[in-house]
Amino acid sequence: MRKLWKWMLAVAFLAGFTAHGKAAEVFKNDDLDLNVGGRIQELGEMELVTDDGVRNHFRVYLWNVEDRLFTSGSYKDFKWNFETTFGAEDIANGTNGSLNLLDANVDIPLIPDAIYVKVGQFRNGTSLENTVYEGNMLFTEKSPNFNLFFNEGYDTGVALWGHLGNLDGAAGILQGAPNLPQRYLPEIANIPLPTFIRVGYSDGINDDPFKQKETDFAKPDKLQFAVHGEGYIAADSNAGHGDLFSQIGGNLKTYSDNSYYGNVLTSSVFNPYLSAQGATNPVSALYCQGGLDFQVRAPLSDTVLTLQGQAMIGHFDLTVNPALGASTPLGTVNGKPVSVGTQYQLNIGGGELMAAVGDKPWVVAGRLAVVIPDNGLTGTSTNASTYRPIFVTSDPIVEVTLPSITWKMNDDAKLVAETMFMFNAAEAQDVDGNYVIAEQPGAATGTSYRAPNMLAGFVPIGRMMFQFQY
Repeated sequence: MRKLWKWMLAVAFLAGFTAHGKAAEVFKNDDLDLNVGGRIQELGEMELVTDDGVRNHFRVYLWNVEDRLFTSGSYKDFKWNFETTFGAEDIANGTNGSLNLLDANVDIPLIPDAIYVKVGQFRNGTSLENTVYEGNMLFTEKSPNFNLFFNEGYDTGVALWGHLGNLDGAAGILQGAPNLPQRYLPEIANIPLPTFIRVGYSDGINDDPFKQKETDFAKPDKLQFAVHGEGYIAADSNAGHGDLFSQIGGNLKTYSDNSYYGNVLTSSVFNPYLSAQGATNPVSALYCQGGLDFQVRAPLSDTVLTLQGQAMIGHFDLTVNPALGASTPLGTVNGKPVSVGTQYQLNIGGGELMAAVGDKPWVVAGRLAVVIPDNGLTGTSTNASTYRPIFVTSDPIVEVTLPSITWKMNDDAKLVAETMFMFNAAEAQDVDGNYVIAEQPGAATGTSYRAPNMLAGFVPIGRMMFQFQY
C-alpha cells in the first residue's frame, strides 16, 4: 500500500511541475482524468551569411530546441494545464541545469463545454501566431522575424474564453511582466492594465484559443474556416529596477534567445525610449498591437488543404517625464538627452501567410512573412558616434520558407525539413563577424559586443528538425 501511495505522490509531483500537448492518459474515472506527456525537439541548421568579412560565410548549428514535460486533465469539470521546460531550452539562464514554467493554469467552467474562466499563467491570446502551439506546427519553429516583432509570450492573469454557437473568443487582464520577481510587482497600476482580446466567427475550427494548430487536427470532411480580430494594450509602469515594458522584453538581451517573452517594442535592446525611463523616472508610455487573422481547412481529394494568415500592427508612444527630484530625465537616446514633455512614437507592421497540402504521413507547406520596422528602433547607447539604426531603414524584411516537408513517422514522432530565405535581413556586425538578429537578438545589444553596425543582407538557411512528443 505504501508503494502505491508513493507512485501516486510521484505522479502528483510531476503534475505540479509540468500544457497540454498530446499527453498519454494515465488515469480516468468519473471525476478525474489525468494525462502526462513530454516533448523532445532537436534542430540542425546550415546558414550562409555572404556579407560577413570576418568569419566563414557557411555556418552549421545544432540546437536542443525543446525539452519539456507537461500534464493536463480535468477534475469535476475543472481543467488544468502545466508545462515546463528543462535544460538547454532555457537559454536565458545560460545553463542546462534549469527549468522554466510556461503553462500553469486552471479552466473554471461557467457553462461546461462552452464558457470558461482561465486563471494562472498561459499564452497571451492576442494573436494567431502567438498562440500556435509548438507541438502542432508544420515548420521547425515560428517565423523568427514575425515572432521577434509581435511575440507576446506567456503571462499571468485571468481570462474569459469559450464559444456561443459560431461565435468564439478570449479576453483577459494580465500582470504584464511574467518574468518579473514577485517582490518587484508594478509599483503603480497605470491604466490601461495589460489587456488582450481575440474574438471572431468559426465554422468547424474549434481549437483551444490558447493552443492553435497548424496540423494534427481532425481531418475535415467539408470546408472549415474562422476569422478573428485581436488586440492588446498596456500602459507602462515602474517595476523593480526598471519598468514594466523592459521587464517583459528583458530576455531578448540574452545573446541567442528569441524568447518566450517580449518583442522589439517592449525590449530595451531595440526600443531606445525605454532607456529614457528607468526605476526612478515616472513612466508614461503606451504599447498596443492589433490585427486580423483567418484559418481555412478543407478536404482536397484524399488529402487536406490548410490556409492561414494574419496582418498585425504595433505602436509605442512615450511622453518623457522628468526624473524624480530633477528637472531633466535620466536617459539618452542616440547619445542625446531626451526632451521632457516631448512625445516619441514607434510603429511597426507585418503579415504572414501559410499554406499546406497533405495528411499522413507527408505534408508539404510554405510560409511568407513580411515585417516593416521603424528605423527609430536603435537600442540603447550613450555614444552617438557608434550609433546606427538596427534595421537601417523602414524597408520590409521578407522571409520565405519553401518548401517545408513534414514526415509524420508515427503518431508521436515527426521529421521536418525546410529551406528558409531571408531578404533584407537585419544583421549585427561585430569584430568577430555578422549575426542574424532575428535568430540572435542579443547580438544587437552592444554590451558584450561592439556597438552594432547594422546591415541588410540575403541569408539562405536550411533546417531539419526531429520532434518526439508523447
